[in-house]
Amino acid sequence: MVKRHLLFIFSLTLSVACFAQTEETDSVEYRRVLTPSIYLDYGKLFTIPTNFETKYEGGLELLFLEKFPLIIEAGQSTLSPEGAYSNGTYESEGFYYRIGTGYLSQWKAKNKIGLTVRYASSTFSETGRIFIESPSGAQDDFIQSIQRDDLKATWYEVVVYSDRKLSDLFSIGLNLRLRVLASYDEQEIPDVYSIPGYGRSFERTVPAANLFLKVSF
Repeated sequence: MVKRHLLFIFSLTLSVACFAQTEETDSVEYRRVLTPSIYLDYGKLFTIPTNFETKYEGGLELLFLEKFPLIIEAGQSTLSPEGAYSNGTYESEGFYYRIGTGYLSQWKAKNKIGLTVRYASSTFSETGRIFIESPSGAQDDFIQSIQRDDLKATWYEVVVYSDRKLSDLFSIGLNLRLRVLASYDEQEIPDVYSIPGYGRSFERTVPAANLFLKVSF
């Protein structure tokens, strides 16, 4: 029994050594088993001075074997689109998260590129007022208030990922997203207009882009 254990340990050690030697000669991709990173979507910060939207978004990435990421993202968004209603005001506010995985490949010495898929969910509320005025005065003016809470929506994303390494600690990158709406809490007229983290509810697919700064440990 002891001989079998020794033989197994010796065989395993030899296999690991051969694998390490092969990887060392072929590529550096497998040198780290796990690389944790946090990142901030700094492109969202440019929307703060605008009246249309305010967003804060960041994420956590666990990269296994320099190829397989596990991604968790979260954000908060307030949307105030001026064109939601011709005569009225509208605002949608809420939190959202995404979780997903995929595959990354070393493109150049300092660049990675890859494809990931993600599941996303948003919990939000919306408020607004709609005004309908009778210019002739023959009918009463109509005012409808909107106050909806605890609304939910889910969607999927296909994300093309790229980054460039600035140093051992910092990277910058771009996510090109295609969002596909799965479901949301439909309402009586007027229906939900904007979903935080997704976009307008009547668009079943939404393209988007995100710029991020990543810190890897």
